[in-house]
Amino acid sequence: MKTTYAAVQFIANGKPYIFSVDATDGTAIAMTNVVSSRSLGDTFSAGATITHIGPVTLNSSDATGASSSVLGAVITDPQNNVVAQIPWVDPETAPIELSTPCSIPVGLNFALNIKTAN
Repeated sequence: MKTTYAAVQFIANGKPYIFSVDATDGTAIAMTNVVSSRSLGDTFSAGATITHIGPVTLNSSDATGASSSVLGAVITDPQNNVVAQIPWVDPETAPIELSTPCSIPVGLNFALNIKTAN
C-alpha cells in the first residue's frame, strides 16, 4: 500500500482555502483544512459557496510515485449525495490546470473525501 499526499485549493465566500490529507490506497478518507485541521462541514458550518476550485494534486509521500484516484475528490451533502466531483492530477507527470469557476454550496455536515489506488 502506498501513501499519497492529496491537496485541493478553492475559493469560498471570496477567501482561499486548501484542504489536504495523506491518503492510504483503498481507504476513503476525509480531507481537512490545512489551517484549522477541520473538516469541510466544520469549516463552513454556517454555509458557503465555492466559486473556484482547482484539481486535486496527488504527490508521492514516500518518493515511490503518487497513486491515482478514479473519482478524484468528492464533496457529499449530509445525506451522502454527491454534490461535486473534483478531478485529480499528478504534477510529476502532467501540468496542473487552473482553477475552474463553479457554484458549489457547502455547509454543516458536508464532506470532502478522496480514495486513492495504486
